[in-house]
Amino acid sequence: MALVLAATARPDVAEAAPPDPGGSAVVQNPSIEPVADPVVIDFSSDARPEHRPRIDRDRPAAIRFSDLDAHQRDVEPSEPVPHAPWASRLPEGLAQVGGMVVPEAMLDGATMVPDAATALTQGTDPQAGGPDLNEICAFPDEVPPGIYDYDHRPGGETPRFHTVYLNFLGGVLNTGAENSAENLSNIAISGHMFPVYAGGEERAIAAAQAVAADFEDWAVRVVYLERPPKVLPYTMVMVGGHYSDTTAGPSGGVAPLDCEDFGQRNVCYAFQNNSPATTQANVISQEIGHTLGLGHTTASDSVMAFGYDNTQPGDLGFHDGCVDTIQVQGQSAACVGVNKCHCGVGDQQDDKATLFATFAPAGVDVVEPTIAIVQPPDGAMYEEGETVRIEFEPWDDVGGYGWKLLVENGAGEVLVDQVDYDRAMIFDLTGLPPDVYTITAYIQDHADHIVTASVTITVGSSEALDDSGGSDDAGSGSGGGTQGEDSGSSGDTSASAGQDTDLDDGCGCTTGAPPTAALALWLLGLLGMARRRR
Repeated sequence: MALVLAATARPDVAEAAPPDPGGSAVVQNPSIEPVADPVVIDFSSDARPEHRPRIDRDRPAAIRFSDLDAHQRDVEPSEPVPHAPWASRLPEGLAQVGGMVVPEAMLDGATMVPDAATALTQGTDPQAGGPDLNEICAFPDEVPPGIYDYDHRPGGETPRFHTVYLNFLGGVLNTGAENSAENLSNIAISGHMFPVYAGGEERAIAAAQAVAADFEDWAVRVVYLERPPKVLPYTMVMVGGHYSDTTAGPSGGVAPLDCEDFGQRNVCYAFQNNSPATTQANVISQEIGHTLGLGHTTASDSVMAFGYDNTQPGDLGFHDGCVDTIQVQGQSAACVGVNKCHCGVGDQQDDKATLFATFAPAGVDVVEPTIAIVQPPDGAMYEEGETVRIEFEPWDDVGGYGWKLLVENGAGEVLVDQVDYDRAMIFDLTGLPPDVYTITAYIQDHADHIVTASVTITVGSSEALDDSGGSDDAGSGSGGGTQGEDSGSSGDTSASAGQDTDLDDGCGCTTGAPPTAALALWLLGLLGMARRRR
């Protein structure tokens, strides 16, 4: 069974950039948005759909993990299923060569860099604008400009912690830039129901155990019982189905190639149901590896090996040391610059060195993140019709964390619950009617530390508030705001500071203090994740 390396891209960034002075072309990593515009949230009745207030609640799964045995079947589909022909057209800028889908420029030898526009202006100094390559690379002089620049915005720092969610429950996905929290994937068939895993609960658990063991050297936790909250960046693996449930061609699995895991929210696929659990784990770990920046290699002991089948491999792991990468039709489609960093040449890859350059070693994260509201100040007053600009300042000692904005009105109703997916850190609220509002910044890391900060603002004069029936007695002061009440429409509690809340699919909040023992952390790896309760 051949395995597939697939790279997804947004059409607007997939074209190759002009050659740099050294003569090598580059292509921008499709998983990075170098400059994010402020997030616009418009409360007016004629707001554009993308600007309307969002209540970003996780949708409950149609089935539970414990129901998998009811969906078990013994026959693997051998032909494309009729409702989802695999020949669906790939997004513009992608090309499939055999079993490989990559940005077209990479087939011509282009090197993937974080931002092609800036990489060409960095000159020939491999350390220009980036970290100290002598601390990362065995061969720093071989690294081309733009490689290992990382993403210097909050949340993208290295080393990072990370979470991988094995989705055995299926679900409806849509075509779009990679976003695991929103079921968006560049090779999804929009509106198509990806099937429930058909191998049963026991085999799913065995495969999940083996995948967790593959990542035990790094601070990458593997969960499967419960989906992570949207605020947390995570990789999602759709396990089950058939290649015809995507726009990929024949394959045992498919994934976006994301050098240095810039996206952090990728979706990949392992079309596995009834093969041995160890084989399923090998396929799943390989697809995760692609999303973290690894290509195929010739190492027979590595999950990144190309072309192993159901009968041969046994339980594989990641290879330690440089081995040749696999090329398709003479063209490399790996992270060439990253490989030069660790191996000196672009057509060799060191699995473990690549992962250790991005992810922290396995261990416990004991440091809570912090988040501050830079503006507006607490107690700020705004005229009706005035734009309210909100700026966050998030921080943690390791990368990988996420944050969101919560807005409540004077009655304690949650009007906005929106993740900052692009890490813009700036929100513009327009069209707010006269009222008193509580603005809350919410941050979470992969150890499930949750911290919030809140301020209260007033829109409109006190006379206008009296005339409109709005609240004019909301408290102010550090962490102040309206005392929250349960919203009758959504059942969600308010995010007022100093109160435990039931936000983001049951995760408890604290304000500047560590969660108590009663707020259980998700169980790592094999135990899945336990839901936080008030």
